[in-house]
Amino acid sequence: MRRVCLLVFFFLSGLSALVYQIAWVRQASLTFGVSIYAYSAVVTAFMIGLALGSYSMGRWIDDRKRPLRIYAYVEIGVAALAALSPFVLTSLNGLYAAVSHTFQPSLGWLTLLRLVLSILVLTPATFLIGATLPLMSRIYATHVGRVGSDVGRLYLVNTAGGALGCLLAGIVLIRLLGLNETIFVGAGLNVLVALGALSLAWYDAAQARQQLAPILDQASAEATASERDRRAAPAPTALSPGALRYVAIGYAFSGFAALGYEVVWARILYIHTLHAVYSFSLMLAVFLSGMAAGSAFGTRWLRRHRATLGQFGAIQLAIGVLAFVVLFLFARLPSLHIDELLGGYSIEYELAISVITLFPPTFLMGLLFPLVSSLYTREQIRDVGLRIGTVNALNTLGTIIGSLSAGFLLIPFLGLRNTTLLLAGVNLALGCGALWFTAWNRPRLRWATVPVLSLPLVAASIVPPGIYLGAYEEDAEYLVFYREGVEATVAVLEMPERDFKVSFVNGRDEVPTDEVSMLAFRLLGHLPPLLRPQARNALVLSFGNGIATGTLDTHGIPLIDAVDLSPEMIEAARLYEKENYDVLNSPRLRLHIEDARNFLLQSDEQYDIITVDATHPLNASSWALFTREFYRLIRQRLAPGGVFMQWVPRHAIDEEDYRSIIRTAQRAFPHTTLWLTGGTHTFVVATPERLTMVRLDAALTAGAENSIVFDDLGPPPAIVRYLVMYEEDLGRYVRSGPVVTDNNAYFVRSMRFRLWR
Repeated sequence: MRRVCLLVFFFLSGLSALVYQIAWVRQASLTFGVSIYAYSAVVTAFMIGLALGSYSMGRWIDDRKRPLRIYAYVEIGVAALAALSPFVLTSLNGLYAAVSHTFQPSLGWLTLLRLVLSILVLTPATFLIGATLPLMSRIYATHVGRVGSDVGRLYLVNTAGGALGCLLAGIVLIRLLGLNETIFVGAGLNVLVALGALSLAWYDAAQARQQLAPILDQASAEATASERDRRAAPAPTALSPGALRYVAIGYAFSGFAALGYEVVWARILYIHTLHAVYSFSLMLAVFLSGMAAGSAFGTRWLRRHRATLGQFGAIQLAIGVLAFVVLFLFARLPSLHIDELLGGYSIEYELAISVITLFPPTFLMGLLFPLVSSLYTREQIRDVGLRIGTVNALNTLGTIIGSLSAGFLLIPFLGLRNTTLLLAGVNLALGCGALWFTAWNRPRLRWATVPVLSLPLVAASIVPPGIYLGAYEEDAEYLVFYREGVEATVAVLEMPERDFKVSFVNGRDEVPTDEVSMLAFRLLGHLPPLLRPQARNALVLSFGNGIATGTLDTHGIPLIDAVDLSPEMIEAARLYEKENYDVLNSPRLRLHIEDARNFLLQSDEQYDIITVDATHPLNASSWALFTREFYRLIRQRLAPGGVFMQWVPRHAIDEEDYRSIIRTAQRAFPHTTLWLTGGTHTFVVATPERLTMVRLDAALTAGAENSIVFDDLGPPPAIVRYLVMYEEDLGRYVRSGPVVTDNNAYFVRSMRFRLWR
């Protein structure tokens, strides 16, 4: 019963840890932005804490008495620091903005600033989270010959808890409770675990005093195993010091490859999914579930079998080969028509394709931990905390390097396909190295492993070309542009016979040139300068391929700042010269590669015109551009008499969510009107004073000197028809109700759908 309680404690601890990770990444994005640089800074700080905590606790815990009480105190520390984190992260806004305004750092220095601030806030809590594995290993692994299976069982329940935490945080808790409240739920779980651990420690002490049970908190007592356990346990594995070092270092490189795969597979999966607010949580939950299942199998295996270095090598080889297979699966996903079987781009669909592609290789990855634990501890309980803490810290260090290398170096320079082949080569090399050790007295067998290293080159010749377009793979013949960058995969398809182009960002169509979409881009570019003539400057948040910005530029505004996350989209804009009026060559344009909210935080300039044309609110990179806090930032950057205009889609979003967005904008800007150009393209337009028909007619008449306006939008009566709700009508439409905040923003449609813009 005692051991079951320990497993329950560690399950809940893993659940809370992943709740924190999902919530912290989301909350930190409000300060640091949603760029891959900001995300990597936060995740790196998280993992640095895990590695330091694991290593430090491992070196310290083996000689300590009453480790169960120490575990309880660690859980209390995690709860306290986590509960404070929302307030600390929010307080960083002012500091981050002040430093950015004062020093105006380059991208490199800005990323370093984000990393330092993330470490200061997150690392204390993640240090304690990382300390729990060696600490619990010291408590739970008490039988010689069963260390690998015992620690594997701990890893199993902790990882399974983490998978459940991903799902709860990403799909349920944030939407129903809010971001801060989700973190408080995680803290409550840590307190519950701490109370349970203290109660169990008190019970153990009481039993010992009454001499009804052995003293389970003492290291000497933990070294005593029953004769039945001794008979059932396999013989300890004898490895040379060199082989032991190889296991530890190999597990670090295995972590490098594992997180590299996670980055690559996430990028490819985004192309096949909505990249919605819950997409990453689903993917990570499947990733962790596969590892938990593999750990469960490995734990059972070690109950009756002896771990060997050859098994470590065989698993590494299998992971490398399966990585090739996964590339084929990704390339064939559109032809499987799973979205049609499951009714469209739904949560069920995203879960299904994640399981199909990610579960098999992550199952093999999960097999490694109990195996490595058995090999590195030699199935001895002496120094178990040190050994588990060390090997886990090395693996975590490898994951940090793997995540950063894949995102910033490998994918931009090699592409998604070749990055996968390189990572597979790492696994194959690890497997060959392990087999080299095991066949030391058989030279022919040792050299027979060398040809395995050529498999990535063979695979490169037979794996499908490294072009990933999601459901649009069948239209690849029209492909005129394709780039896999740090932030996104961008493709442009052109169909000359239809005079049609469309850009895809991570598989989602963003800039189609059909008549309805072009009208929306033109209105976004023309209307603000018509309502704010003689504007000195303008800010465009989400440049895209520059159609709205180029339209804005036809009004001769002296300075236009345009912001976009993806440099690949700006590069692709050169294919849209006709549609964007060759805006990239305009001397009035200043381009900024940055996240929209982060740019507003860093800038102190005020603009006469601000327009926002971000991706859909369901998208994980755009939800924060429809909240009360975002509109307050816009208001701070809007000059007196300035005009604000934002695209708000009506498709693929619940009616109440749509009303909430419009309501939130109107609360921030009382003089707001709603415009519709056709299809589902609606716009909120905020003016310094109430917009009436008289004022609108006067603005359109004054703008008649710009002939491009009426070529693009039609005569004034046609433009007036795009205004569908005046200020009073809009107030009646949105009614009273909640507004969207950073804490409760979560846009998701319960019905199954396919996202079209």
